[in-house]
Amino acid sequence: MKKTYLMLLLALAGLGSSCTNEDGTEGVTPSSDPGEIQLVFSGSGEEEEYTKAIASDSENKISKLDVYLFGAASASTNDADYHYIETWKMTEATPTGNQFILQPSGSSWTASIKPNEQKGLPYLTLVCVANQDKLFKADGNDFAALDVVTTDADGAIQTAGTTLDAFKAAYTAKMADPATDFIKTPLAMTGTGTTKISGSVSKVAITLKRIVARFDIDNTTSTSQLTIEQVSMGKGRSNGSLFGATLAGASTGDLVTYKDVDFTGENANQGTLESAIYVYPNIPGDESFLIIKGKYKSPSTGEQIAVTYNIPVVKTPADAKPDDPANYIAINANSRYKLRITDVTESNIYSTFEVEDWTSGGGIIIKPDNTKPEFNKFAGTNPPTDLTGGYYRTLADGTFDIVMTSTGELEYSRSLVTKAGDEIDWLTVGTPTTEQKDGLTITTFPVTIADATGKRPVSLTFINQAASYDPDLQTTLTFVGPEAAPVVSEVVKGHSEGNSVDVTSPDAPEATMVKAVGSYVSLNVFCVDGIADITSPTGYSVTEVATEGFMTTYRVAITDAGTAADNATIEFKNKAADSNMVTLTIKHKKASQPSIVANDQTGTFIKSSYNNETLGGTATAATADMYLIDGSTIYVKATCTESAAAGAVTATAPTGVTVTEESTAPGIFKVEITTAASLTAGTPVTVTFKNAADETVISTLEITPKSTKPTVVLADTQNAVTGADGTYTVDLDVLLTNTFTLTVTAPTGASITSLTDPFTGAGWLKLDGDHSSKTSIDAGGNQVYTFTSGDTSGDSNDVTLTFTNSVSGGETLTVTLKKKI
Repeated sequence: MKKTYLMLLLALAGLGSSCTNEDGTEGVTPSSDPGEIQLVFSGSGEEEEYTKAIASDSENKISKLDVYLFGAASASTNDADYHYIETWKMTEATPTGNQFILQPSGSSWTASIKPNEQKGLPYLTLVCVANQDKLFKADGNDFAALDVVTTDADGAIQTAGTTLDAFKAAYTAKMADPATDFIKTPLAMTGTGTTKISGSVSKVAITLKRIVARFDIDNTTSTSQLTIEQVSMGKGRSNGSLFGATLAGASTGDLVTYKDVDFTGENANQGTLESAIYVYPNIPGDESFLIIKGKYKSPSTGEQIAVTYNIPVVKTPADAKPDDPANYIAINANSRYKLRITDVTESNIYSTFEVEDWTSGGGIIIKPDNTKPEFNKFAGTNPPTDLTGGYYRTLADGTFDIVMTSTGELEYSRSLVTKAGDEIDWLTVGTPTTEQKDGLTITTFPVTIADATGKRPVSLTFINQAASYDPDLQTTLTFVGPEAAPVVSEVVKGHSEGNSVDVTSPDAPEATMVKAVGSYVSLNVFCVDGIADITSPTGYSVTEVATEGFMTTYRVAITDAGTAADNATIEFKNKAADSNMVTLTIKHKKASQPSIVANDQTGTFIKSSYNNETLGGTATAATADMYLIDGSTIYVKATCTESAAAGAVTATAPTGVTVTEESTAPGIFKVEITTAASLTAGTPVTVTFKNAADETVISTLEITPKSTKPTVVLADTQNAVTGADGTYTVDLDVLLTNTFTLTVTAPTGASITSLTDPFTGAGWLKLDGDHSSKTSIDAGGNQVYTFTSGDTSGDSNDVTLTFTNSVSGGETLTVTLKKKI
């Protein structure tokens, strides 16, 4: 059995809906045929006038409309309980079957459908899809055919149909080719409504929402110097969910660059161009950005320069810091994003995003009767003076009144002219007073100026409260303080050759530069009134790099090293009053002393095992010890601040020593004693490290050669032994009941072949006790040998002990013990 229903659909979000009972039926039954449900599409409820149109006719157009019916046994809010019954389609011909005609009615549309009643499923959800040819899956494939639910005689479900939650997974088609395809009107819209088949007339209110977002762009070429020609979206989604499915991270092919859309229309580059581009919703993780292409007029040359700007869709929290990462926002369906361009340079575009609901269904555009506030005059003790360009100059301190005339009450807002700066509080506004005269409102705003010199201009925007939303009905006055000397600041990472700019003394900034062609520094110069023509010193150039608001970036470069003088000066003068200026002094960078420090690559560049790389002294007058052996080696690191390249530091060495920079590690130097015979133990020699940029600038490494020869010390409390330097005579008569010792110390280690063979044939002397473990001496260590009279007093041969150095090339110690005859 078929019944007739009339369906009410509100064209956009936020519009009124009818009152319904808890079971879904209407609280009041309209006067009509029994069993009828009324369906009405409306853009404005019952209102036909708007203060401002939000959507165009093409954005509101419904060229195709499908109504999908889902039924449930109870008024469940769970989409899984609703099963697909049938689809009704809009037609412009005579309706047949499941078709209806959409008819305009004032600012609304009406339609009637006659759905088949499915026994046991009296509760209906009507799902409307406008301007969509067919349904697709998220991956771009066709949506599966919808299964129709069937019930038995008792109303129980026999065959389940496609459920409403499964249906809501539908998407738009994916862009076939983003290079040629783009989103255009009419726009896809969706909406749902619920009712109950009750045998009486009921009305369903359905709100249609666009599934895309819209970007409006506010740009005025005369102030920004930017003429936008095309706009597109980078990293935009290639399709969109019809019913607001939660988006996951993008997969391959999900993010594309949209086709360039021509930036044309009545207000293009002359204010706000609405509907510049449509995009599918996204998530912050997509990091989408608008792409603006056009021409930028150079403020210095007047040349039209082709530019492309990528503008991230981000918000800036109030407490954000300059180095905070961008805070991307989601692009939501049925929302309008207004890009308001505030400042433009050749390399950057400064702007803000404003986000609003896209809720108007269109209608009559009516401006309020209130006109924009009119500036009347300045009054008070310190009135500003009028400057060209729409600015008013104030004193450094003082007060004055602003008198405005308007058709209603005014309010004001205060802002800086440029995006940067925090000096807004030099201008404050007190409590205004009003009077009525000749049907108009005269408002006087008291203004206080404090410490205005050198601050950024402040704008006061006076707003007619009855039309505060409309910029066309606002008046802005901009104020600037007295002429001031320019303020110089350093450009971070804006220099070459390790150059720098010192602004510790703002009135006397200094640049330090390497004296070489192409050497440069960069500096920012802030001056509200602009900078007068600059005279470059001989051998230098001063080039304007970029202008951002009232800040100009200059590059000072050396063009001729022969004529570029040390202590040259450059004057930056206020264009409005050139006596207000700041002078930059250029000092030539002096070569730095090489810094000599310990080798920091000990795992790669390995010293002789017996040496120690510990350095004494200072980084410019270092000291080191090296053992006096051919091939004795240590490594040191010697660098200068100007350059880390190979050859930035050179070295000269004394006879017998070589110093070589490692080719694979600039700054690491190998110091080697190549001819030990040329050096004297204990007598220092000096290695000189020079800055290659100026070889008169040096640092030194003093090397003290150290002997490797083992030494011996006699200890004899009974005076049985005489002699020194390893040759000793022993009085056996004194020694008969006593002992003496020899302590042998080896700086680099030593060993003796045998402690028994030397006594063969010299039995008059022997070692006292067990010395079998004393045939070797560790580097830097010693062994103590104790002697006493031997068992064969008649022998008289010498005892010769030979201690061989552990290091090849090291000296050997020979100890000779003679019997006193």
